[in-house]
Amino acid sequence: MTPDPQPPAAAPDDRAPASTLDRLDRQILACLREDGRMGNSEIARRVHVGEKTVRRRIQRMADEHGMRIVPVIDPDRVGLDTCVWVGLKVRLSRIEEVAAEVRRMPEVRYLAFTTGPWDLLVEAFVGSRDHMAEFVISSIGGVEGVVGAESFNVMRIAKFGYEWEVPERLSPAARAPLVAPGEG
Repeated sequence: MTPDPQPPAAAPDDRAPASTLDRLDRQILACLREDGRMGNSEIARRVHVGEKTVRRRIQRMADEHGMRIVPVIDPDRVGLDTCVWVGLKVRLSRIEEVAAEVRRMPEVRYLAFTTGPWDLLVEAFVGSRDHMAEFVISSIGGVEGVVGAESFNVMRIAKFGYEWEVPERLSPAARAPLVAPGEG
């Protein structure tokens, strides 16, 4: 394998704009979705570009798009086999404080500010019905500013994962050339 050629110094057009993911980015992401520990050399081999290009693209996606490569543990396999969603009504003057306190709870997987019947929506994983009751009644119910809660126990999870893709229709650059000028 020959070394990657050096890109031109400070070439402003040697990568996609911050708001887009092109086809090469998507191919790299597909490799990482398959195995987040896949090495740059293996990704480069699969997508037919140089290893430096892969390394630069991964760094750019981290810097500009907030991509992170993190472990994802199946909650069922670690004893957290009960998923509960909780819609919270809160005193709006305390919504930030309530969100900060709920965010720190170890059971909480997802927390969002919402419109509609709830002010905050919480997804949590617990280990039993007793754990769920303790979480909803004591943990959530004990937060100053929570004025109501409606909980939903998930019977079965049909899809659990973070391997989703950014829809191409949101990213016109997805149809751009595979390698930008200056990349090998």
